Amino acid sequence: MKKSIFVLVGAVMTLQVLAQVPDSIVHSQREKEVVLEEVVVSVQKRNQSSLEVPVSVNALSGADLIKLDVRQFDELSEYIPGMQMQLQSPNNPGYVIRGVTSDDGDSRSQARVSIFQDGISISRSRASAVELFDLDRIEVVKGPQGTLFGRGAEIGALHIIRKKPVNALSAEIGLGYGSYNRKLADGFFNTPVLKDKLLNRFAFAFEDRDGFIKNLSGGDLNGKSTFALRNSTRLFAGEKTMIDLVLDYQRDNYPGTSFKNKQYAPAGGDTSPNTMADLEQGKNLYIKRNLGGGGLFVSYDINRAWKFNSISGLRAFNSDESFDADGTASPLMWISEIEEGKQFSQELRFNYTNNRNFNGFAGASYFYENSSQEVPLRINEQALYTAYSSKLLNGMFASLFSPDIANALFPDIPALSGGKFNSVANIPDIRGRLEQIYSQQLGMTLTLEQIFASLPAEQRQQLIGTIDLLSNHAINALHEETYKNTATNHAAEVFADGTWQITRQLGLTAGVRLSYEHQRGTYEAAPSKQPSILGILSSGSPNLLSAVSNGEIADSKRYYSVVMRTAMNYLIGRNNLYASVSRGRRPGVVFVLPEGTTFLSPEIIWSYEAGVKGILLNGKLNYDLAAYYYDWSHFQSASLRLQEGALVAEYVPDDAGKAHSLGVEASLRYALLPYLNVFGTYAYIDGKFNDKDGDGHEQQYAGHRFRLTPEHSFSLGTDLSYALRKGQLLYLRPAYSWKSKVYFEDDNDERLTQKGYGLLNCTAGFRFKSLKNGKMYMEIGAYGKNILNEKYIIDAGNSGNAIGFPTFIAGNPAVFGGQIRIGF
Repeated sequence: MKKSIFVLVGAVMTLQVLAQVPDSIVHSQREKEVVLEEVVVSVQKRNQSSLEVPVSVNALSGADLIKLDVRQFDELSEYIPGMQMQLQSPNNPGYVIRGVTSDDGDSRSQARVSIFQDGISISRSRASAVELFDLDRIEVVKGPQGTLFGRGAEIGALHIIRKKPVNALSAEIGLGYGSYNRKLADGFFNTPVLKDKLLNRFAFAFEDRDGFIKNLSGGDLNGKSTFALRNSTRLFAGEKTMIDLVLDYQRDNYPGTSFKNKQYAPAGGDTSPNTMADLEQGKNLYIKRNLGGGGLFVSYDINRAWKFNSISGLRAFNSDESFDADGTASPLMWISEIEEGKQFSQELRFNYTNNRNFNGFAGASYFYENSSQEVPLRINEQALYTAYSSKLLNGMFASLFSPDIANALFPDIPALSGGKFNSVANIPDIRGRLEQIYSQQLGMTLTLEQIFASLPAEQRQQLIGTIDLLSNHAINALHEETYKNTATNHAAEVFADGTWQITRQLGLTAGVRLSYEHQRGTYEAAPSKQPSILGILSSGSPNLLSAVSNGEIADSKRYYSVVMRTAMNYLIGRNNLYASVSRGRRPGVVFVLPEGTTFLSPEIIWSYEAGVKGILLNGKLNYDLAAYYYDWSHFQSASLRLQEGALVAEYVPDDAGKAHSLGVEASLRYALLPYLNVFGTYAYIDGKFNDKDGDGHEQQYAGHRFRLTPEHSFSLGTDLSYALRKGQLLYLRPAYSWKSKVYFEDDNDERLTQKGYGLLNCTAGFRFKSLKNGKMYMEIGAYGKNILNEKYIIDAGNSGNAIGFPTFIAGNPAVFGGQIRIGF
């Protein structure tokens, strides 16, 4: 606690820099006064300055995203204090807010962090990573936000607000080229169809680049190819009614992800995750994804005080990822993950605005989701024998006989030698070798029946039968099996939230959301058509990983919940002191398996937060400081566990018990000169599992830090925008971010970590307007990302960890490029 207090005091005393890069600075080089614009957010369902909201919220405008060349979520997280983003691929995003991760792809799991587009949830993991283009702003609100954003916002929400049509003709197109054959294109076309009545805006984004990891087996890895488009139509149906229809679609077609093993180097290479790999499926490794949907938004002004809003959302996605789970040239494990889902949501809300003393909203919502995950698994058991199975048999026979005999029966054979995989086509002649070993030891010829003559008859027959079954048994060159899980979720909610302005300075905010959920989960796995002798031996199952079910099995459960928040704030000029208490919840899990259904209790968090934010020095200094403490019960985690009827362990959800998190965040932006401002963030997080659970029992992860959570992180940078003459602007925008050591698993395995590292990015360029009409503009710029070419990883462990082959995923290397943007 002393350390935490020291960090809090240090954060308050240290000059930090803000993630909310200003959309613009109102100035000219001849003006003496420089004023930072306040950021407008809508987290409380109405437009407010972020300084007025009694929660921790950061926002980046669409102009800020362009300034920083932020096109995807992991780039965004470098400028948001307390937020980390892991992006293996668009199919595998991981969102981390204040130390808690939301990244599970199982259809039966629920999100901790809500991802919204224009008020519509897109939180399902495999459908949440979208391209960032033609945006009004992105808001990140931290802490339990179930009252504001619904059932999935246990630890926070990320809200994408896209640009809507305006009543003016305008257009823009941007083109770029960079390292690794990176090709960029984006733009929009906005037009009034019927002036003041019907407006339309079409926008698109395209990015394609080669992978930065060469694959010796063919192709490259960690590349990108995506295309997204969106059309927005706005209708003014009278003076009081506005209707928006937004349709969007995104297509991803990436090369595979480099899950690289650090034990066995590719031929002619090394074990670094940042260098070439040899993943034996070559160009058969890929990520393909389609997602899209529509949103219908209706706003009706009942009178000056009351407004009615309706938000209807329909979305669907399908994805197919093919990956090499062992990370080597050996055909050990080739896995696919095929997911699809569809959802419908409807929210009806009434907003009340009384500028004198009360503002609030109340409403109801319904959410339906049906999703599935299918996992085909292909294993070369002859290669698996050298990597895993022989060691398993060695351990089994060591317990029956002795380690020396076990080693003689199953000698250690490396899985790969010189970059080439080793394989064994038949299990050794165990009977013959045992008879030979015992005959040599005793100096006489013995049979198994004589060696085990002292055993009871039934035990002797069973042991000899097992040995004879294994001896010289052919091992499959190909073993295939598939399991599938599905989930159907219904949720109905009613909610209310409001702020009572007790005095001009003192405000009280309170909100509550009542939820009813019905969750149904299923599981299905057929017996393999190439039965595994090792699976039959160890568990009586022809499968290695997935427990065989008798057709589809299903289970369901109903949940009722209440989440709430209370906050008080006190305004001193444009400075806001606030404190809040809130209760958050992650929905329970219905995890169906043949051995039985695991009903994980909903994860509950109590949050206590205090902060101060505001503007000082005549509008030149904008600051935001916050401290918080979180207390969890029924913390949902995942651990490697061997299912009944399986030979290979897999990650399954479990209740990790009690946990806590203590943190401090600080941010600041300062207009140093009329043409120069500084910005950045700092965050300290002490997130750990408690030593004991609620019943006083020692916990599995006692004292372990949360995964993907740096203890310290910061970012800082400058925005130099120098006006040369009327309509001409020269800019330079360097930014540096750093984070301390992170663990990639909750068990805090030291092998699966990333030490602290920093990334330096920069954009620079020249912008000018047409001297004839002042409407046309052009911008020519350059960018550099990870300029110092820092070597780091973004994930470790993964599916290969189940057979002792943990894999590692490299972070992006240095990339450079140029762009041109023209518009009017």
